[in-house]
Amino acid sequence: MEEPAVTDEIQAVGDWKSNADLIVDVAALGWLRDEHAVLDATYGLGRFWTKYRPPLLTGCDINPEKSPCGYPVDFRDMPFEDRSFDVVVFDPAYKLSGTPALGDFDSSYGIETRTGWRDRMQMIVDGAAECARVAAKHLLVKVQDQVVSGQMRWQTDAVTDAATPTVRLGNIC
Repeated sequence: MEEPAVTDEIQAVGDWKSNADLIVDVAALGWLRDEHAVLDATYGLGRFWTKYRPPLLTGCDINPEKSPCGYPVDFRDMPFEDRSFDVVVFDPAYKLSGTPALGDFDSSYGIETRTGWRDRMQMIVDGAAECARVAAKHLLVKVQDQVVSGQMRWQTDAVTDAATPTVRLGNIC
């Protein structure tokens, strides 16, 4: 199977029941392959990888109890060489409002503490740039635009701008 062509066309739109279902479709499109060395820089509970798991997957998390690589890794400053993974998967805590939600939602996504939206946005942008640095082929980012304090915050644009100097725009999914 050839690498996916760089295109401006939307390749997949859907209502996935889980992140694992999304990853299955990403692999079917050719963005994840068994021969790719894959880094999940925001591994958390590993929910992406319950239905498809690349053989060469490295998982990292800032929380050492969740970090399969055995040590804490901050996605804004990773101990890896430039372009050391074929594919980097980045699922930042994109909830910009700083108030923790009720229940287990926030602790699952590493956003259990109050943080201002500007600081949260800067964390996402810094992480995108760092993830792009270690990606040799593709940077796969799960992010969404949202309204905070009555204004639209274009997180997809901010992530694209942060990653573009490091990787070709066509490799950002």
